[in-house]
Amino acid sequence: MAQTFREVHIPVPFGEIRGKWYGPTNVRPILFIHGFNDNSGSFDRVIPLLPTAGSYLAIDLPGHGLSSWMPSGTVYRLNDAAICIRRIMKIYGWSKVSLVGHSLGAMMCYIFIGLYPDKVDLFVALDALQASFPEGLYARLASHFDRSIEYDDAKGKKPTGLTYDKMLSKARYPAGSTIPIELCHHILDRNIRESSVLPGTFHYTIDSRTKHPDLSGWSRETNLETARATKCPVLVIKATDSLYYGDDDEFKRLLDEMGKNNPLTRLVAIEGHHYVHLVDAESVANVIGQFLIDCKRFEEIVERLVVWDAKQSAIRRFTLQQ
Repeated sequence: MAQTFREVHIPVPFGEIRGKWYGPTNVRPILFIHGFNDNSGSFDRVIPLLPTAGSYLAIDLPGHGLSSWMPSGTVYRLNDAAICIRRIMKIYGWSKVSLVGHSLGAMMCYIFIGLYPDKVDLFVALDALQASFPEGLYARLASHFDRSIEYDDAKGKKPTGLTYDKMLSKARYPAGSTIPIELCHHILDRNIRESSVLPGTFHYTIDSRTKHPDLSGWSRETNLETARATKCPVLVIKATDSLYYGDDDEFKRLLDEMGKNNPLTRLVAIEGHHYVHLVDAESVANVIGQFLIDCKRFEEIVERLVVWDAKQSAIRRFTLQQ
C-alpha cells in the first residue's frame, strides 16, 4: 500500500491547484483527473492499492475540492484540465506525463492527448473516453452560459446551510449511479465547509459554475485524428452497469485505432456502475497495477523532481506539506 498522501499546493495565475500526493516525491507521479463535480477524493480508495513502486498525484480541478475558483466572468470548459496539466508539467519540470482520468476527467485527458500526443506516455480511462458534440449543443450552451452568469451575480450571498447527513444523502446519486453511504465522504468532504454562522451545518465550497460547463467536445473527425495520433499504451476500464458516454460505436472505433498504434492498449470490463473505482477499488487497482507493470512504468521512468530554492517566494507557495 502506498504511503499516506501529502497535501500539495500548486501555484496558478488564479490561485492554486490542490491535490494529494501518494508515494515518493522524488519520482514523477502518475496524474489523476477526477470527474464531473468530484475531486481528488474520488481516488481515495484505489490509489493506496496501486504498486508501492509508483508515485501518484490526484488533483482537484479548478473550482472543485480545495482548489481555487476560476475568475468571475468565465465559464468552465472541457479543455480547462489540459491547461492545468500543462502548467503542472512545467512547474515540476516533467517532459512527459502519465494520465488517469475518470468520466469527464477521462474525456479531458483524451483532449490533452489530442493536443500533446508526444507528451503522454500512458493513459488510463475510467468509464469514459472521447468528448463528443452532444445533441442540442447550442441550446445547452445557451442554458449553461445563462446559469454561469446567474451564479456569478449571486456571489457574496449567504450560502444555504445543510446538515452533514443531508449532504451525504445528496452525494449518493451522482451521474445516475448510487454510491454506498459509507463511501460518500470520500468525495463530499473536500467539497464542503462547516458554517461559521450556523454551527452543525455545512455549505458547499465547490464553484456552482462547474455544474454548467461548456461540454461541446470535439467532432468525430477530430476524435479519430486524436486516436490515430495516440502512440502511448491506453487502458480503458468499462463498468458493466454504466452507459457509454457519447456514441458507443465511435468509442469502439477509437479504441481499435489506438490499439493499432500500441499492442499494450486494452479494454477491460469490470462489474459495477460508473463509480466502480470507488466501490470496487481492489478490482480496479489490480487491473491498473498490471497495466502499469506491463508498460514497465516503474522501470523506465524515474525522473528527479526539480530542486527548488526555498528562498524564492514563488517556490515557497509550491512546497509539499505534510
